[in-house]
Amino acid sequence: MNPSLDEFINNGFLNLDLIEDQYARYQKDPASVDSAWRPLFDQFSSPLQQPQIPPPISESLSHPTLTPQQVAGKSVIYYPRLEIASSGPDMRVQRLVDAYRTYGHLAAKINPIFPSENSDPPQLALENFGFSRQDLPSHVSSCGLFPEESVPLLDVINALKSTYCDRIGVEYMRIHSPEMEQWLQDQVEHKRFRQELSIEQKQMILQQLNKSEIFESFIHMKFVGQKRFSLEGGETLIPMLASLIDTGASLGIDEYILGMAHRGRLNVLANIFDKSYSDIFSEFEDNYIPASVEGSGDVKYHKGFYSDLKTVHGHSVQLTLTPNPSHLEAIDPVVEGQVRGRQTLRNDDVAYDKVLPVLIHGDAAFAGQGVVYETLQLSQLEGYATGGTVHIIVNNQIGFTTLPKYGRSTCYATDLAKVFGCPVFHVNAEDPEGCVFATNLAVQLRQKFHCDIFIDLVCYRKYGHNETDEPAFTQPQEYQIIRKKQPIRDIYRDELIHQGLLESSVAEALEAEFKSSLQEALKEKKLPSPRTGQENTRSAIAKNDDFFRHIQTGVTVQTLQEVGFRLCHVPEGFVLHPKLAVLNKERESMLKEDNATRFVDWGMAELLAYGTILWDGTSIRLSGQDTCRGTFSHRHALFMDQVKVQEYIPLQHLKGDQGHFDVYNSPLSEYAVVGFEFGYSLGVPEGLTIWEAQFGDFANGAQIVIDQFISTAEQKWCQKSGLTLLLPHGFEGQGPEHSSARIERFLTLAGDHNMQIVNPTTPAQLFHLLRRQVLRPIKKPLIIFTPKGLLRHPSCVSRLSDFTQGSFQEILDDPSPPKRTRRLVLCSGRIYYDIAAERDKMAVDDISIVRIEQLYPFDIDRLKSVISRCQGLKECIWAQEEPSNMGAWNFIRPILREILPKDIDLTYAGRTRSASPAVGSYSLHKKEHDAILDALFGPKDPSIFDIAGHQKA
Repeated sequence: MNPSLDEFINNGFLNLDLIEDQYARYQKDPASVDSAWRPLFDQFSSPLQQPQIPPPISESLSHPTLTPQQVAGKSVIYYPRLEIASSGPDMRVQRLVDAYRTYGHLAAKINPIFPSENSDPPQLALENFGFSRQDLPSHVSSCGLFPEESVPLLDVINALKSTYCDRIGVEYMRIHSPEMEQWLQDQVEHKRFRQELSIEQKQMILQQLNKSEIFESFIHMKFVGQKRFSLEGGETLIPMLASLIDTGASLGIDEYILGMAHRGRLNVLANIFDKSYSDIFSEFEDNYIPASVEGSGDVKYHKGFYSDLKTVHGHSVQLTLTPNPSHLEAIDPVVEGQVRGRQTLRNDDVAYDKVLPVLIHGDAAFAGQGVVYETLQLSQLEGYATGGTVHIIVNNQIGFTTLPKYGRSTCYATDLAKVFGCPVFHVNAEDPEGCVFATNLAVQLRQKFHCDIFIDLVCYRKYGHNETDEPAFTQPQEYQIIRKKQPIRDIYRDELIHQGLLESSVAEALEAEFKSSLQEALKEKKLPSPRTGQENTRSAIAKNDDFFRHIQTGVTVQTLQEVGFRLCHVPEGFVLHPKLAVLNKERESMLKEDNATRFVDWGMAELLAYGTILWDGTSIRLSGQDTCRGTFSHRHALFMDQVKVQEYIPLQHLKGDQGHFDVYNSPLSEYAVVGFEFGYSLGVPEGLTIWEAQFGDFANGAQIVIDQFISTAEQKWCQKSGLTLLLPHGFEGQGPEHSSARIERFLTLAGDHNMQIVNPTTPAQLFHLLRRQVLRPIKKPLIIFTPKGLLRHPSCVSRLSDFTQGSFQEILDDPSPPKRTRRLVLCSGRIYYDIAAERDKMAVDDISIVRIEQLYPFDIDRLKSVISRCQGLKECIWAQEEPSNMGAWNFIRPILREILPKDIDLTYAGRTRSASPAVGSYSLHKKEHDAILDALFGPKDPSIFDIAGHQKA
């Protein structure tokens, strides 16, 4: 019997007798076994490499041994390895080594609160490998752990324990990259997780710990009772970040973008970003009002910062700490998008060598917030990858007052990393040198393999959730231990003194000097001049009239035709889908000036807008679910060869010096993807960044990003974003999940000219709107409610001449106004076409229909002008498809009431108040819609209170 290795693996089980038999044959005559076995057996005698044998399926199906143990505050149930007492000694030692590599982290002393809580887990019991204590002196294969081929078993175990079970735990076995696994294994086993640091490096670590700990205690003493969300208990984060930046700079990284929540943020700003202590102290004063901030500002531990610094080895680096709200982990995708944008601008979106994202998480938030998973899901996708992120979990072992056993179902807070095959280092905050070693290794891993790496910094929280909180209410025993703990700085200082590397008098002098500098900074505190890291973000909020100053966005016919024909070009030999070939011919005919019977539809107008923007050299990024084709099959920005299954994107092939165009079908995520695109819009401020919802209703999956970043980032943090959202909206009878993009929600967020909320009704309006977003110097988020049914509506078209001149119009007057207007109907969106058709059908000659295309900012002067031309006006009606508590009615009613003459009645025609956006029955939808039209064209001021609703304001 001489089975192949493939047969052995495909059987799905591990036959140890078979391995021993094959190995015995190999030892006598290597040629007697199948050739696939030989490389595996060759490694048994190699001092540097070990065979990677997959675990047997029988192990994963074995029943758990109920042996609960605490690992960083979380109970764990262990699954013992299969007993292999019948194996030969070489195989048993190899399996022992493999077990330590896989499970050694469970015995690591990583918890500074309970340093001796982890005993050897059952997976590492000698008996599982056919050994006993009597075998410890016996010589066995060294398995590459020593230069010698054989050493005592005790030496092997001691080496494994010092590597995998000391104060660093590592999880890296069976990650997705065998090459990375082998590289990391060589690093940790040859260096035993220790790198001999120079005296200068050790003193640098102590200096960073000095700054970190003394800074916190100084604020605690000088600003009693003020919240700062201190880093005490996790001060080792500061030397870790300093080392990360220095090591990364030596490997070619010169730009770092960090995202973190509030805990430790002030410490990072002061001691990593070099924000002046006096500025920070100023923000603690009761009368602090930053003189240079437009808008509301935000609390000190939410603010961002930007620095140009030199590392200790003289490398110039740029550091950005992105501002973020209290919504934990919401910053993650924003940072990734901002990094991708910077990489794109710097042509680093292939090598990923220059710009590094660093995300600092809390243990409870990382394990609990779904956006973490969504963001990690982006990490290896073509349109979203940033070349790997270094994640540091500041593991306080508590979330507010919730212990880990109540806050997660996994062993570690970092266990989500296993889903994506990422290596994890668990480090003890009271072991600063080990923490720095793991950090340096993480940066090297990122640069070499461009993957995400996680460092679980197991520490504690000296105070409660904030400095005014009492943690003993809920964790009395834990905080008895914490209050007795010596500061990490003192532990490391005493260690250096014990090693003879530092004199106590010198340490005391350094501490006194730093405290003195803080005292001087306190005396010099002044109103600061915050920096946000965003270029050109300090300009004042635009004046009201700036929004309504029209700029010419028309394009010559020649350019439209040249761009349009290239949009319809199909490469030679490319097999286009027959229906798309017909659509291409139709789109080409839309561009012919002499064809007066043809008009440009919505899909072509959108592509022409993109094409002409690219033609002028501006880059565009467009992403969303099913965006390449378009949910409603109207866009077709991507052609797919029906035979070769090859892609062709016409917008990328307009001319040589055009802007860069990217279009991506995003993962099925709103929260992370919209956050990413917001960050990208910050990283590429001069480009056009667009996110399209599959249906506008689904934007509520990104509500946190909309609330905390898109609508408020300028007012809180002076971040300018031109992000554009395309939200399909319209009541087509498709039910409550596919009708409403929630216009009312965006309008309730509107204030201080923070964004543009638009509901355009013609292809030309969309064309000019998109071009305005790029050409106008004002950078504001743009929310566009795009149609569904209107995409192919015969009346929703524009002439080619409409694209060659003019600009976007915030209000569209009636194209055929009557001589005398008895009733003025104001509306927004697709309902206009139904109202206009009903007016034509009924041959009404005293009703004007005016469209409000831009709901915010609202052009009051233009509407006043429209109203003034309505001779004989008696009544004004606001008409909408949405229920009365939704849509624009509650927003626009006070505006209309203020500008309408007092003798003009203001009434409402639309659906009545409802909990659900729309009905599920098409018949009921049609009945409601007909009732709205009946209310509009019925008698003056009717008393109708049916399903349509028609009532006075």
